[in-house]
Amino acid sequence: MPVPPADPALPVQERGSRPTRPLPYEPLVDGVSTPGTGHFALTFGSGPRAGAWFLVTAANRGDGPWTYTTAAGGRITDSWNSVHSGGLYDLTVHGPNGFLRTFRGRNTAPGPEVTARHTAATGVELTMTNASGTTCRLTLTDAYGGGRRVSGDSGFLRRFAGHVENGTPGVSDPGIVTG
Repeated sequence: MPVPPADPALPVQERGSRPTRPLPYEPLVDGVSTPGTGHFALTFGSGPRAGAWFLVTAANRGDGPWTYTTAAGGRITDSWNSVHSGGLYDLTVHGPNGFLRTFRGRNTAPGPEVTARHTAATGVELTMTNASGTTCRLTLTDAYGGGRRVSGDSGFLRRFAGHVENGTPGVSDPGIVTG
């Protein structure tokens, strides 16, 4: 998708990578579908050193956006009733320092789920589960190489993006371009 022309009245982000300072954020958001009730729940959490703020938008609903704040080390949960959107959910969560999570799918039967955690050893650890009882193939794709989804269900998507904080200075993401 082409980037729209920048507004000449606004400053433009310089291209390329820049040094970043370490920040205390360690946000997480997990999603879980409960098909029997029609609800899709999100649990928001912050790391032990700082609280975090989250903004949730829905691509298939008009009653948002919603905001949530967790205290340092805290967690909160909220749910959306997908019955009002034909059993579909399409939620995107924005948080500190480019944190982004997208949860899209059908809330009609148990299925796969993916969670992401920041770890000191590997940076990010993904856990993939399947509650359906049938074989499911998940495809992991680097955002710089193109997107893929679960085989057989083009409506299912989990997107994980953002800077992983490890307490040391880093480099900005060259893929985030605003101008």
